[in-house]
Amino acid sequence: MTLFRIAVLLVLLTVPAAAQEEKKTAIEVVQAELSICLGYYSFVRGCAIEQSDINSASVATANVEKLRKYAYQAGQAVNMSADAMLSRLKLAVEQQQKLLAGDCKNIGKLDEAYGGRCKQLSDNPQAVLDQYLKK
Repeated sequence: MTLFRIAVLLVLLTVPAAAQEEKKTAIEVVQAELSICLGYYSFVRGCAIEQSDINSASVATANVEKLRKYAYQAGQAVNMSADAMLSRLKLAVEQQQKLLAGDCKNIGKLDEAYGGRCKQLSDNPQAVLDQYLKK
């Protein structure tokens, strides 16, 4: 079990019932962000491959795999169905496709909209969850 999953489960198990709904909401929001970033890094990977940028493609691939795992774990922690998780991911991808407009020359638009937050989330998902838990 990964540290992120353990932390999510501990959060859900160690809070009173009244506060538990707030914790669940925080995890749901993080799961949504993970889905967005999963889509973002998928586009980054595709464009990097198209431009023969093997280094960037490798980093993006690692981020896709990591975020896919975290998104699934967060979804499971709040009892999301696989269909709900997939629908959330599809919506994120559709929104990002509009920015990309079918051309990797527009990757800067995706970077501007998602790059910073997705890097933060990929580097330390627990810190992002903690931000929501403190609100």
